[in-house]
Amino acid sequence: MENIARARLVSRLWLGYAAVTIFGSLLVLAIYVNAYDNTGMTERLRAAGVFLHTVMQVLSFPLGLALGAAANPSLAQYFRCGAPDDPCAVFIDWWTHFAAILIQIAFFNILTRRWRAAKRLG
Repeated sequence: MENIARARLVSRLWLGYAAVTIFGSLLVLAIYVNAYDNTGMTERLRAAGVFLHTVMQVLSFPLGLALGAAANPSLAQYFRCGAPDDPCAVFIDWWTHFAAILIQIAFFNILTRRWRAAKRLG
């Protein structure tokens, strides 16, 4: 009975992590898109970009740091983004961190299923 309760708790923790990280990342993207306008780099847009970057680093920790450091410079160069606070670079950063979140969700799901299967057998 105790194993079933733990398995449910682990499943709920995984589902909670998945929901919070996906909702949070879409929310900060919406904030950035709402701050974006075609008049150039305003202070509002810079502040939203810094906020987006910080929140995405927190949400995608630990894999997001490594994936962002590895992929962002080459992707920014490929898409010919300007400075790191350029909207192009900010969107690339968001996507690499979002990819890290999705990978982590899948990884935690696999670990949860294996843990539950081991508890059933053991």
